[in-house]
Amino acid sequence: MLLSSQRWVFALVAACGLFAMSACMGDGGISTHGRVLDESGKPIKGALVTLVSRGRKDEILSGDDGSHDIGVIHAPVTPMGKLTASKAGYESFEKTFNSRDELNRPLDIVLKRTLASATAP
Repeated sequence: MLLSSQRWVFALVAACGLFAMSACMGDGGISTHGRVLDESGKPIKGALVTLVSRGRKDEILSGDDGSHDIGVIHAPVTPMGKLTASKAGYESFEKTFNSRDELNRPLDIVLKRTLASATAP
């Protein structure tokens, strides 16, 4: 009887420890939102926005107002990865990150026109 009580207490302490560790490590995901804009501040519709973190990937197209809202789920560890945006006629955008704080606020992505599209009639 004493041995089974000790095992039960050990299991309870171990479960509490695992719960506490997972709460401190984060929620296991990363997300960001904002708009894709051109250099004059006009929204860019249909830009491909990609978020890659810890081997997980999500892709969306920006909305009519340039909006994007993207996220990935991964193991509860510090997120590291890359956010990219691209559209024909514009230079690609790329941002690498090493913490959730870098993407924790609205993020407006500014795409610059390529030289060929800027001079085209």
